[in-house]
Amino acid sequence: MRVRLPFALLVGLILLFLFWLPAFALGQVPEVDASTLSKWVSETKDLVLIDVGTPGDFAEGHIPGSISLPLGASFEGKSKNLSKGKTYILICPTGRRSAPAAKLMMEQGFEKIYNLKGGITDWLRKGFKIAKAGT
Repeated sequence: MRVRLPFALLVGLILLFLFWLPAFALGQVPEVDASTLSKWVSETKDLVLIDVGTPGDFAEGHIPGSISLPLGASFEGKSKNLSKGKTYILICPTGRRSAPAAKLMMEQGFEKIYNLKGGITDWLRKGFKIAKAGT
């Protein structure tokens, strides 16, 4: 019985670690909400909006002025070439894909990085406009 309890405890701790680590790691990335971002867009110089969603997501709707840099194999190489002196907002449909992208950029030495909390979904929910491909 004594052998099984420590083993069960160890397995439980490992599972807890595996499930809570991603949430903890993503929590380290500063977030900005849609209302604040809307103000920043009109007031802040050197603000770059990067949409890391798929090309299809970007075509369906993106925040006006944002650039498409899909999260994938080439993201890390392309993001390294960006100016470190600007403020970057990373965006995707829900905020789940942009958070790890923001974390990656932080690891690359970028200091002014934010994830759009709730992504395009929350942006639309708050009544802000999006642009679509070809418009």
